[in-house]
Amino acid sequence: MARLLHSAIISTFVLLVVGQRSNAVLTEAEVFWRTVLPDSPLPDPILKLLHPETSFVNKPRDDTVAEAYSLTWLMWGLRSPSGPTKHSNGAETSFVNKPKDDTAAEAYSLTWLMWGLRSPSGPTTKHSSPRPSHGRDHSTDEYLAQGLFFHEELVQVGKTITLYFPLAASAPLGLLPRHVADSIPFSTSSLPRALARLGIADNSVQAANMEETLYMCDLPPKAGEAKFCATSLEALVEGSMAALGTRNIRPMTSDLPRTGAPKQPYTVRAVHPVDGSSFVSCHDHNYPYTVYMCHNTPSTRAYIVDLEGTHSGLVVTVAAICHADTSNWNSEHVSFKILGTKPGGAPICHYLPYGHNVWVNMEENRSSS
Repeated sequence: MARLLHSAIISTFVLLVVGQRSNAVLTEAEVFWRTVLPDSPLPDPILKLLHPETSFVNKPRDDTVAEAYSLTWLMWGLRSPSGPTKHSNGAETSFVNKPKDDTAAEAYSLTWLMWGLRSPSGPTTKHSSPRPSHGRDHSTDEYLAQGLFFHEELVQVGKTITLYFPLAASAPLGLLPRHVADSIPFSTSSLPRALARLGIADNSVQAANMEETLYMCDLPPKAGEAKFCATSLEALVEGSMAALGTRNIRPMTSDLPRTGAPKQPYTVRAVHPVDGSSFVSCHDHNYPYTVYMCHNTPSTRAYIVDLEGTHSGLVVTVAAICHADTSNWNSEHVSFKILGTKPGGAPICHYLPYGHNVWVNMEENRSSS
């Protein structure tokens, strides 16, 4: 069975390659998107995940790639995981081609920091509390956080925000077809079966990364928050609709270079507030195929912000999320240290890294216009 499923995944991957090169019919996921969201173009980062064979095959294998995923951890308020676990001795996996050191885990740190947690290096045996840091130097996390979080008062034309955009990095297999993703066990308790079906060694770095992601999916939501994990495009859209209580939604993403950009001050050239007070934010995590961790947070404001780099002249557009109520956040959230505030204090804002997305309730937009 394991060999059959593994073969099916690889066969699907090959068919996508052939289909893309011959401009064949749309994938099932693209047809689904056009059916349920006919007025919303498919964001380019998501489209690339549906065709990973043309998007991520030749990505660099260095520290800059890893930083892209570190944003994932940082958005949760957690330090990026690293060091040995029961699944991490650097063994090869069957099809995942990525760095085999701390940089692989560090790559998702930005999302952890955005989520409002702090300092794990992964799950414990019962996944009830963060693991120790294994002695890793977290100076990189501080550097990333300083280029991620900012005060809402800076979201004004003429103000300057210092930001850092890491090189984009995504799951090697991209977004799997729904029927394939749904056939693979996805829970902490079923991790051994998932490893067997995917052909991944139990003592590999990738297995440790999978354990980290499943740990995050097992974490309970904060007060007033809806939270879910999506392993396919269909699950991403349907989960966002359920969390927002309407089918009338649209995605919002940042328009950033996949090659990244150095940390520098950016001058705010335009600000476009997004109507509504509740949004679903989705962040990708470290897994052989794309897994989004999504949450619906109350007391939130969203903006589309046009920026121009003061050093390079680079022009970007970022989706920015500002959390107005942080009273229930962990007091050790790294953003409090970076911005000099505390739970319940001034709003905490962050931009959405490349590939992350926010879902907007269009009914709220209509009622408030």
